[in-house]
Amino acid sequence: MNPRSPPADGIDWPGSARRVRWTAMMVFAALVLALALAAVWMRTQSGMCLILAQIAAAGAAVLRFRGAVLETRLIFAARRCINARWLDVRREDIRQLRRCLKRSIKLAISAWPVALAMGCLPLVMELPGQVAGGERIYAIATLFFVLHFAASEAAYRQLVGALVGSLELERVCVLPA
Repeated sequence: MNPRSPPADGIDWPGSARRVRWTAMMVFAALVLALALAAVWMRTQSGMCLILAQIAAAGAAVLRFRGAVLETRLIFAARRCINARWLDVRREDIRQLRRCLKRSIKLAISAWPVALAMGCLPLVMELPGQVAGGERIYAIATLFFVLHFAASEAAYRQLVGALVGSLELERVCVLPA
């Protein structure tokens, strides 16, 4: 297939997975910036650092919601494609494709609570200054996001690879009319 020609089914599967990955990386960068500014705020008690940290956390939350939308769209497009092309097929490679889809659906559903939790992060930025040990919230939020990012990245990459492979297999198996 020519890399410049549009895909046969109209969806650029590797491009969609790349957009999900880049959005997650932007979220991670914004979250690290917010946490660094929050750490500076805890040392200096400068109100400007707190405001900047809240803005960075809000930006990370907006990007995380965008990532959740992209992940959900990718999964439902993959589900629609699989059901349209391979509904009655019982081969082992298609079973593997369906298992990849189920795993990805679980991660796409779990992306929404992660996005909601990140949306609440700017609201609790002042907590470490008021409660002893409140900085653990930042560490837990970062760890939770990194684990979710790693799991979803692997699952989406496997799903897209299996889906592209099944579409290539379909083109090889189609008999000329």
